[in-house]
Amino acid sequence: MSDDSDKKIPVYDLPTPESESPSLPRSRQPYRFSTLIATVETPNAGHQDQHGSSSVPIYQTATFKGVGGQYDYSRSGNPTRTHLEHHIAKISSAEHAFVVSSGMAALDIITRILKPGCEVIAGDDLYGGTNRLLTFLRTNMGVTVHHVDTTQATTVVPYLSPGKTSMVLLETPTNPLLKVVDIARISALVKERCPDAIIVVDNTMMSPYLQRPLEHGADIVYDSATKYLSGHHDLMAGVITCNRDDLAKVSQDLLHKKN
Repeated sequence: MSDDSDKKIPVYDLPTPESESPSLPRSRQPYRFSTLIATVETPNAGHQDQHGSSSVPIYQTATFKGVGGQYDYSRSGNPTRTHLEHHIAKISSAEHAFVVSSGMAALDIITRILKPGCEVIAGDDLYGGTNRLLTFLRTNMGVTVHHVDTTQATTVVPYLSPGKTSMVLLETPTNPLLKVVDIARISALVKERCPDAIIVVDNTMMSPYLQRPLEHGADIVYDSATKYLSGHHDLMAGVITCNRDDLAKVSQDLLHKKN
């Protein structure tokens, strides 16, 4: 009997399974979520941990030596962040993930897609920082914001205007009143009437463990990782996830500009 043990995939380099969600174009049988969240994977073959560490090393360096490498300055990216983004994408049923300094930084990047004259539909119960940012956009940037009771999906319909409605911003559950929104129903209504509008969901209160909005029609999802994604009250961070390549490119371009 031949020994084919050398052909086995190392435990620390398992392929990333994709979501079983029908909204994704490519799918294969996924692992259970508990396996996904516990498995450390290598984002690409060029940066495998040479020792097969079960915990990703923290790169405490500002700069990287070399010419033309993937990393040059840690503000732009480093291997630790790449692993984190890969892991967040995996557990969020996402093709793309970006890690930033806070949840509000994530929303700020997302809303920079908006231009003067754009219209936004948002809930009537929002996180305070979100409400302040929308107020700033309305007051200073010429963006129209409609606040509606998003617990009733049809309340968004009168405000959906093709060519004007650019974004529908949802929280579910909301902060602070914990109102629950039917993401799939609202997404269907929006796509039917305003197919170019972007559906954004704040998933902070649930985290990918309990809810993955991309599986229910959302275009972009963001979380304040300071809260339940971290869980230890010892850091501040935000994440942005999406499946659409065009939105990922816009997000990446905005990140570079803000960098």
